[in-house]
Order: sequence, then C-alpha cells, then structure tokens
Amino acid sequence: MSVEFLAEQNIAGQTLLRLVSRGNLIIAELLRLSAFVPRAFQRIPEQFSELIFDFRYNSNDALLESRIQDKPDLVDLDANFKASHLDVLGRFYTLFEGIFKYVKDLRKYVSEVDEGVFIQLTIESILQDDDGKQLLCEAFYLYCVILTLMDTLIEGPVRERLIISYLRYKGTKFMPSFDEVCKLCGTTGYVKGASRRPPNYPESLFARFPLPPTAVNMIIGKLRSDDIYNQVSKAFPHPDHRSVALSRQASMIYMILYLAPNILMNEPAVMREIVDKHFPDNWVITYYLGYTADLSVEWDRYKAAKAAVAYTIAQSNVTNFAAKYWNQVTPLKTELQNYLREGILVEDYILDHINQLLNCARNSNVALRWLMLHFISQNKKVSQIVVGRNDITPILGLLLDVAQFEWVMNKILTILLDQKGKRWDDYRKESSDRMNELGEFFSGTKELTRVKPNKRLEKWFHDIANQINSLDYSDSVMSGRKIQQLIQALEEVEQFHHIESSLQVKQFLIDTRKYLQQMLRLVNISPKVKVTLALVSDISYGWEILRTQEYVSLLQQNIREQPSVVLKLRSVVVKLSSILDLTALRIDQAKSPDLMSVGSYYSGELMEYVRKVLEVIPVTVFNLLEEIIELQTKQMKELPTKVEKEKIQFYAQLEDRYQLAYKTHAVSVFAEGILAMEAETTFVGVIKIDPKKLLEDGIRKELVSRLSTALHTILDFRTGRIEDLFAQLQKLSKTLDGHCRSFQYIQDYIRLPGLKVWQEEFMRIVNFNVEQECNRFLAKGIDDNQSQYQSREIPITTFPPLDTNSVNFIGRLGRELLAHTHYRRTNYQEAAAAWIEISNGRELVTSHTFVVLLEGVSVFGLNGLDQLYCFMIVKILKDFFRNTFERPTTKDLVKYLLALQDELHPTTSTPERHVADPNALQVKSIFIPLLEVVCKCGQLQLLRHHLASTLRLACKSDSTLLSCSMDVLNSALLKDIHAHYKDPANNPYPDPSSPLLPELSKYLETAGHSDPFTKLYVTTKPQPIFAELFFLFILSQMRSFSYTTTSGLSWNKSGTWHDMKPFVIGVVTLLKQVHFEHTQRFIAYICQKIRSLVLAASLDPKITDFPQDAVSLAQFIYLFSKHANIPRATLEGLLPPVILDICKLPLA
Repeated sequence: MSVEFLAEQNIAGQTLLRLVSRGNLIIAELLRLSAFVPRAFQRIPEQFSELIFDFRYNSNDALLESRIQDKPDLVDLDANFKASHLDVLGRFYTLFEGIFKYVKDLRKYVSEVDEGVFIQLTIESILQDDDGKQLLCEAFYLYCVILTLMDTLIEGPVRERLIISYLRYKGTKFMPSFDEVCKLCGTTGYVKGASRRPPNYPESLFARFPLPPTAVNMIIGKLRSDDIYNQVSKAFPHPDHRSVALSRQASMIYMILYLAPNILMNEPAVMREIVDKHFPDNWVITYYLGYTADLSVEWDRYKAAKAAVAYTIAQSNVTNFAAKYWNQVTPLKTELQNYLREGILVEDYILDHINQLLNCARNSNVALRWLMLHFISQNKKVSQIVVGRNDITPILGLLLDVAQFEWVMNKILTILLDQKGKRWDDYRKESSDRMNELGEFFSGTKELTRVKPNKRLEKWFHDIANQINSLDYSDSVMSGRKIQQLIQALEEVEQFHHIESSLQVKQFLIDTRKYLQQMLRLVNISPKVKVTLALVSDISYGWEILRTQEYVSLLQQNIREQPSVVLKLRSVVVKLSSILDLTALRIDQAKSPDLMSVGSYYSGELMEYVRKVLEVIPVTVFNLLEEIIELQTKQMKELPTKVEKEKIQFYAQLEDRYQLAYKTHAVSVFAEGILAMEAETTFVGVIKIDPKKLLEDGIRKELVSRLSTALHTILDFRTGRIEDLFAQLQKLSKTLDGHCRSFQYIQDYIRLPGLKVWQEEFMRIVNFNVEQECNRFLAKGIDDNQSQYQSREIPITTFPPLDTNSVNFIGRLGRELLAHTHYRRTNYQEAAAAWIEISNGRELVTSHTFVVLLEGVSVFGLNGLDQLYCFMIVKILKDFFRNTFERPTTKDLVKYLLALQDELHPTTSTPERHVADPNALQVKSIFIPLLEVVCKCGQLQLLRHHLASTLRLACKSDSTLLSCSMDVLNSALLKDIHAHYKDPANNPYPDPSSPLLPELSKYLETAGHSDPFTKLYVTTKPQPIFAELFFLFILSQMRSFSYTTTSGLSWNKSGTWHDMKPFVIGVVTLLKQVHFEHTQRFIAYICQKIRSLVLAASLDPKITDFPQDAVSLAQFIYLFSKHANIPRATLEGLLPPVILDICKLPLA
C-alpha cells in the first residue's frame, strides 16, 4: 500500500502530499519575509502614526479615514506610503491568507476521509501505511510549526498593522477571507524573549481553528507507539541512541500535543510513556530547523507533562548525562583526528572498516547533538550543571572534526559508488582471465611451460573462471557468499603439489584472491551506506544555534589563528545542507515548481552564513593593510636617484622592509586559506561555492564598510567655515588615497584586481547614498533594501542622519557647498570663476575648491553631487509650477496676462508709455517666492556648470582618448538626428531599442560633456502666459539692478542682496522648461520696454541722461541671451544700433 498511497492515481495520497508540500513552502516564505518586515510597521514613526492602524481600525474605519482625508499633507503622505509598501504588503497578506487556506484544506481533507470521499480509506488505514502515517503526522505538525513561527518571527501587533494597511489600500473586494485571516493572525499577547507568557498559550492560538480531536489523538497514539521513519533500524541501532533516532518524531509529538492540551495537563500515564520513549535523556529539543524548546520550561505549566519530565531533569540524572557526554568529547576528537591524518581514510581502509567508521560518526553526532542543545538550556538550575566550567570551544572543535571526517567519507563513498560497476567488471575480468590462463597452463599445450598436463586442474580452473564470470553485484548477498567460497577454494588449491612448487601459479592465485577480495569489499558498499551517513550526520537541529554570535565569533577566532580551518568550515556548511533534505523532500515529491525557489532560499542562507564567518579574513586583511599604510606613508623613505655610499644602510631600512614583507605574507596566507577550497568543487544546496568570489565578496564588503565609515565620519560639517570644508576634504583625500594605494599594493597577493574593485565599490557607495538622499524629492521613495545598488552579499552600511536636513554624507557635502555659494551672501565673479563673500571680499569657493573636491570624493562623488543638485532643481521647478498654475487664483492670473499679451502686441511697436504694470494685484504676490525659485535654480545650475567643467577637464587630462572619442561620437549622432528632422524619409532616427543613446548619455554626463543651462528638467502643460509672467517679474526687479562699467550688472546693495549671475541663469532655466516661443516673446517684450524707456526719455525735456533702467535691462537681456545661447543678431533685430552702443553691449 505504501507505493500505492503516493501513486499519481491515488488522489488521497497526492492531495495529502501536496498539502504537506504547501506547508513547507509556507514556512520558507515565512522565514524569508520575516527578515523584510518594513521598519515603519515594527516601530511606528511619528509621521506615520495617523496612517498605520491595528485591528481597532475595523470598528472605527470611517472616522479614521475622514481624519486622513481632511489633511492634504496626510493624503500625500499616505499616497507615497502606499506606493512604497503596497507590493510587500501584498506578499505578507498572501502569506497570512496561505496559512488560513492551509488549515482550511487540512480540516477539509480530514473531513473528507471521515465521510468516505476517498474510497476504502480512513484515518486508521492511512496511519497503517508507511508513507501515509508520515504525511498525516507531518501535515498536523506543520500547522503547529507555521503558527508558532508566525507568532515568533512576526509579532502580533505587526501582523495586525500589515493586514489593516493592505485592507486600506486594496479593499475587501480583493480579500475574500479577510475575517478568517484576522481571526487567525490577530495578536496573541506573546512577545519573544518575555519572561511571562499569556495564559493558555500556545494552545489558545491553535484553538482559533481547531483540528479534529479524534484525528489528533490517533496521530499522538501512532507517534507514541511507532517509529514512523524507521530510524532506529536504519541509522541508530544502538539502544543508547534511541532518543536521537526518534528525535524528528519527538519534535512532532511535542508540537501536536498542544492540539490536545488535556493530555499535557491531565493524563500522566500517557505523558510518562511519551517521555520514556522520546525524552529519556534529553529535555532541550528542536521543533524546526534549530528553533529550540526547553521542556523543563515549556511544560512547567502542565501538570502531567511537568511530572513526566521531572525524572529526566532530576539533578542526579542531569549530572550523569552531562558527565557522560563531556567525557566523550576528548576521546572522540582523538579518534576523529587519527582518522583524519594523511593517508588513513583511503579507499581500502574505508572498505575494510566501514562499520567501525559509521559507529564513530554515530557516537560523535550523538554527543555533539546532546551538548549543543543542552548547552543553551533555559532552565538556570539545570544549565549550571550541564555547562559547569566548560565553554563551547570543545563542542565547536568536535563539530569541525566530525564535519571534516564526514566530508572525506562522503567524498570517497561517492567515488566508490560511482565507479562500483566499472571496478566490479574490471576485477571480475582480471580474476576470470587469470583462472583461464591457469587452465591453459595445466593443459600442457602452451609453449615453454614445461609442465605435465593435468586435466583435472585445467577443468577446475576453467570452472572457477566461469563461476567468477557469473557473479552479479546487484545480488549482493549471493555474490558475497560465492566470493568467500571462491577465495577459500583458491586458498585450498594452493596446497596441491603441482601448484605449491610453482611460484608463477602461486602469484596468479594471490592476485586472483586479491581481486576477489576487492570485489567482496565493493559488494558490501551500497547506496544505503551513504543514506545512513546522511541520516547520522544531520545537524539541522543546530542551524539557529550555529548562527549565534558566540559560535560565529569562535569560528572566526579559529580562522584568524589558523586560516586552514576554512576547509573545515566548508565541511560544516556541507553538513548544514541537511536543512535542505528536511524541507525540500516533500516539495520534490509533489513535483512543485517552487522547489528551486525554496532550495535557492535555504542555499542562500547557508552562503550568507559562510560569508558572515569568513568576513574575519577581510577584516584581518584590512587591519594588516592599515599597518602597511603606516609603514609606506610614514616610516619608509623613498630611495633617491643618487645615494651616497655612507647612506645606503640608512635607506635600506631593513627592519621596516622586513615588517612590510612579514605583513604582506600574512595577507597572502589568509587569501591562501580560503582559496584552498578551489581544489575541489563544493555545492551548498543548489549553489556552487566559488572560493575566489567568496574572498572577493568579503574583501569588497569590508572595503565598503571602511569607505562608508570614512565618508560618514569625515564629511561632517558642524562649524560652517570654508576652512573646515577644505580641511575635511583634504583629510578625506589623504585617507582614501592611503587605502587605495595599499589596496593596489596587495592585489597580487590576494589575486584580485584592486583598482577595479575599488572603483566599482566607491561608485556603488556614492550612487546608493545619492539615491537615498534624493528619496525626499520622489513621490515613491526607494527603500534601502530595494535599491539596485544595495547587495545582500556586500551591503552598504547606513548611518543615522547627523542633521535634520541631510540623510547622509552626500547631502551634507552638497548643502555645505550651497551654504558657501548662497546668492544672498556671495557675489559670483565670472572672470575669476569664484564666489566672493560680500561682507569682506574674500574668496569662498573657487575653481581650486572643485579640484580639492575631485581629489576628495573622486569623479563618482562629483557625479553624485551633480545628480543631487539635478533632483533639487526638479523639486523646485515642480513645486513652482504646481503652486503657480494649479492654485484657485490661476484663472484670474491667466486672464490678466492674456489681456496684457493683447496690449503688448505687436512687439515691434514702441509705445510712448508702456502698459505693463508689475505691481498689479494678480501678479505681485507671485514675485516674492518666484525670486527665491529663480535664484535657487540659478545657484544650483551654476554649481552644476562648475562640476561639469571640473569633470570635463579631469577626463581630458586623465583620458584624452576617451574624451575625444565621446566628442566625435556625440557630434556624429547629433548630425544624424539633425539630418533625420530635415529629411525623415531618407534619414532614419537612431534605433530606439539600441542602448547606444542612453549609454552614451551616461558617459557624457560622467565626463562632464553636458551643458546644464540647456537641460530640460520637467515637462509641463502648455502655459500661454509664461513669457508675460516673467516679463512682469523682470520689471518688478528692475529697480534692484545696478550697472557700472567696472563691475557690470549687479544687484543694488541698498536692498536685500541677490547675486545677479544665479538670477540670470535661473530665469534662463525656467524659460527652458517651456516652448522656445516663450523665450522669443520674453526677449521681444524686454526689448520693447527698453525702446519705450528710451522714447519716453527722449520726449521728456527734463531728462538729459540716457535712462538707467534701459541700460540695466539691456545688460540683463545681453546676459540672458549669452547663457540661453541666443545669437546677438536677435537683439540687433529688436534694438536699434544706437541703443546697443549707448548700453555698451559687447560685440558678437
């Protein structure tokens, strides 16, 4: 029936198998998602306190939603929060709904079995089948595990917030099982790590959707009386190992007993039987993948269970158990180390001593399991007895040795089993050939034998050859007996006189017996041996324990002291791969398409554990690097071109060079330790271990950590003084340069491309921090764990903000530059390319500042600043367009400006009195914030222009070929595009699917081959009155303009100072965001105003001088045209030459 139960045509078996497979999938998803609970749901930030609710929301949802809708800021915040979290909320709700559907389907399955839907099947008959009893017990057990892990890994209040948030954003239409999910996943009051538990917990959690009590009791009865996995006979035949053999079903009965709390409380006989069978010498168990439970604590609240386990944890028993297993550690380690000596564990030895070796593995794993689990007992009184004066060092030592022993055994057994058929055939052929040759030898017909014919021996040897040829290794029992008989017969025939006197014949017989002996060894090696070894070496119980900091730190200490321990770590990880066998077996049997996903998750967790342990290598390497940096930069002196004979010893610096060589060798030793794993291919689950990549990832991780820390700590500007900015940048430059030089120095010793790694990781750090800094400018921010620049293997360290304005170092650096170039405290001098402080006339920021900036944060840092400023400009422009053209008074504004547009046309006319009034009520209120918008955009644009110039110069000097190639390619593409627009039929546009244009744009931006002044930052709706608005804006600021022949056009110092250069560039930038016709109209209006001012002055006899406002406007429109790339001919067509001459506008 066992085969039939899992047959594809058996609906009952397949249904139960798929159900158990789903249970394992749910647990994998639960473990995966528990590491990605959004921080906002764990501890609600103050800003989200009115958006995140628990189940109390269900009784007051209308009121709470109305409060949100009444506040526009909350509406925007809620929309952004939804955009950022809806996907992850959907995954969590799908998980919770999947848990409910699991228990629903399990109850339905049991009900259908009871109702006879599956013909001739009952709960009793399923429990009598080998596969059936395993699957049914696992189905009930997994339900308990799922709920327990859910409450342990995702706290009740957090679950409620996740569910309610998903409800708010999706609605009940997409949540048909909402009420049932709420009932199942509501808070229980349990808090992980709390000293007290809620009353009737955890049975109250399982009782929310109870399973049929009859089925529960029958399953408990089966677990009490049977060995459902046959582990006692398969893997642990020794009676002292029975509790280990039954450990898996002990975990099951521990969990399922909570479905029948009456047994725990009121049935001492049943509990006594359960404890005597499953827990006679152990009380700390693992209920799933290393999640442990201490029965002396967990059953303390249940009368019958407490009494049953009391004998096990009696002081005398605990003392005996502890002494027994601690005393076994040293002999077991000695035995294992003897086996692990070079040349011991070879094929012949393993073939001859397989049972002895398996017993050693059994004893070692049993002792290891007991010590590892009971060392973490939560019962303080018992724990003191178990631990005594010991620590985990001998436990870890035993683990490393037994893991390496199993690794070697498994490797050789795999080779033997893979080659068993071929070797068997080869040995059989060699044996048979020798017997046939001996038959021919005694036939007397063979030349030069000089032996008398012996028909009896001839026939006998040929018969032996035939018997050897008939041997079949698939029938191991019969073949083994025949081989033993053949060996004995060959030993006996050797006593015959004819044979005893012939050395050649005796050698043939010895060789044949040797081959037969090898065949006998091979026939005793079957796949069952590997299965037994796998069962014995299972360490899934220690998965969570080994990931604790205590074990990780000790492993790292061992690696630091002896790098070759890395090879044993590999063995431990392969041993830990047993967690895949436990979780993926049923998924594989059910042929689920999610097998690879689950395998990848657990394999990824194992690889993450390897990386965590091995990070000690890059940490130690970098500590040595710091000492190398100290030697190279401060102690060792450069050798001059010519050296006097007397000073050779001085420059030799033998002691310093010895220290340098010693530390460099130490670095190479650590690299050799991890790269030694390259000798053999190792798979951890479905992932292949790549030692070189492990080393590289570890080096990269530590490099990222140190670079991030340096950037965070050094780029901290508290004083606001320009001198401190220079000092911090120079300090950063020196620090990073020292790291970079030393990193390149040791690259050959660790077999890594040092400069490439350095640049890739520095670029990733900058881009990640730019992305996080720019989140505040985005409607949907990018969480750090969703960033394309963040990596689980090589995480970028994040730090709490040091001020309220910036998230990280790139924001602090960018805002520090903005503070020192602010348009209200500085005056930009184009000739000097410098910002001059107005109060004292000193230079604050110059072109040299950007050179220092380049040395400090490199090309990637400058690009990061450029991106940050770009985001700032976009944010300013979007706010301006929204606040100006999307407010209630916009209609009045548009109406007024359209009327003005009609009055100003045609722009070629020169009215004696200009009708434009910048003080009109419809526009006056806009100009104050608009002035700030214009100046801020201009300041940011000016900084972007300097950053691009610095990058362009660096590219030309450091990589002339690249710079010229980009220029040529860019020019060629632009010509193609221009040709397309002139003649689309014959000149196609470059293929949009080609990566050429976007990739080239990235290169051009990085190398500074771009003009920020001509960039389009936002797309806007058509605004017919944009030119008129800015024309009036310029007229409103006209009185603040001041022009002198020495300083040119500037702001009038009598009022609030605004730097003229950012002002002009800001106007250019805003007009670039709309159609070019607005720029043309704007220039025409300004020129019309200039002509009108000149005409009015010429008609007024009281005015003898040329009007100053006309000069200021003419100078402004000249500067505007210069930065907007407007040809001078445009101005010449709008202003008479005499006005251009009087206003002293430069020639074209």
